[in-house]
Amino acid sequence: MKDKNKIYWVWLSLVCRPGSRTAVRILRRFEDPAELFKASAKEILDSGVLRESDPAFSDVLRHDLTEAEDVVGWCSENGVDIITPDSKNYPSNLYSLRDAPIVLYCVGEMPDFDKYCSIAMVGSRDMSDYGRVNSFRFGYGLAKAGAVVVSGLALGVDGMSMAAATAAGGVTVGVLGSGIDVVYPKEHRQLFKAVAKTGAVVTEYPPGSRPQRSTFPQRNRIISGLSQGTLVVEAAAESGSLITARHAIYQARDLFSVPGGVDRVNSAGTNHLIKEGAFAVTDPADIVERYEFIYPHTLDLSTMRRAFDGVDVVRSAEKCAAMFEVSSEGDRKNVYGKRSSLTPSDDSPIVMAGDAPYEPDPFGSEAGIGTKPEPLPAPKKKTKKEKKFPASPTEPKRVDFELLSETDVRVYNAMTPDTPVIPEELVLDGLRISDVMSSLTMLEITGAVEAGAGGYFMRCSADDIPFPEKGD
Repeated sequence: MKDKNKIYWVWLSLVCRPGSRTAVRILRRFEDPAELFKASAKEILDSGVLRESDPAFSDVLRHDLTEAEDVVGWCSENGVDIITPDSKNYPSNLYSLRDAPIVLYCVGEMPDFDKYCSIAMVGSRDMSDYGRVNSFRFGYGLAKAGAVVVSGLALGVDGMSMAAATAAGGVTVGVLGSGIDVVYPKEHRQLFKAVAKTGAVVTEYPPGSRPQRSTFPQRNRIISGLSQGTLVVEAAAESGSLITARHAIYQARDLFSVPGGVDRVNSAGTNHLIKEGAFAVTDPADIVERYEFIYPHTLDLSTMRRAFDGVDVVRSAEKCAAMFEVSSEGDRKNVYGKRSSLTPSDDSPIVMAGDAPYEPDPFGSEAGIGTKPEPLPAPKKKTKKEKKFPASPTEPKRVDFELLSETDVRVYNAMTPDTPVIPEELVLDGLRISDVMSSLTMLEITGAVEAGAGGYFMRCSADDIPFPEKGD
């Protein structure tokens, strides 16, 4: 029965696609995916969660569990856990997201995010020496303090941050923009194994999914959503890590940024975030001090400070990068092959490795450092009938196109799905900021956009709105 329930959850995630808000709306109307699977077309339409024109509507009515059964079977055979909103280890931080992942494929052990402070660390893939040293400094320090470090296992800052936290004996969670069996980038295969051994690697994409340009912005909302705060270590003005920063603001999470020289290209983005209100941090203690009273039993600032005694941060960062084979954009030499099926290749899938590819904490100076940390307490169990996605009074409404003007439609279509924007970014040719604000107000009233924290707005659908016909 347990596997059968997972099959229905996987089926819903496949029908609605990763990053969809439709699945959350469905779960506010139906008790669970099995109830939707058994519902008639009339019951689904009467519920208002789907329309006949929605692609998911026809997929639901096919009542085909074949692909979901294949995925669940593959995961069972390869040691991949399937975490769903009714699982005891589903991160409660994600319940508040309107596009919460319906399925998380997981290798390793998910920490209890209710008990531990978690900080996302992101930054440039083209990591400089400055970025490498600070990625090590903050990743190592946060882990020593007892925080969970969350990142994307990507080239550059992401990978360096996770390597430092793992070397410190800390718990890390890596979020992929591909299937759990597709190691991307391939240079970080050893890091992937190390993170899975001491923490968890997760993704919402089914096995066999290749990374796409759109999957990384989608996965960024999970990175920030899992965390109390997001730290941008190094970022150019157009860096993709700024998308994670926007998600953090929209989700009302704390945003931290490491300042850099005004003439450094890779610090243009982080310096801009500080000007816009992000917390400037120059030491991991700046972050820990903000949360130590919230997590008094799991955060320890004094231990973190002692861990740096006698440590040459620059040389340790170099050694850590070499140990975990952390690469930057400029180091890339591999050309990635294609994957299109669930059949494992010679170097996939990744399952729990029996041998650790590293020695924990080779950088510490005090006695006792280097021993494995005690396992995290098991997550608290949730009651069987607990409502995971309660009805929200601000749930997006169906858009009433007749209320929208041509200017409203222009503003809406200029927005990128799943990317929060501020009104100033929507000032188009011939429009003033007052026009944009007026249109955003009307769009919010009709349910076409949603207002988030920090003055950001996000459109509710991937589909553009057709321009109103003239002469009607």
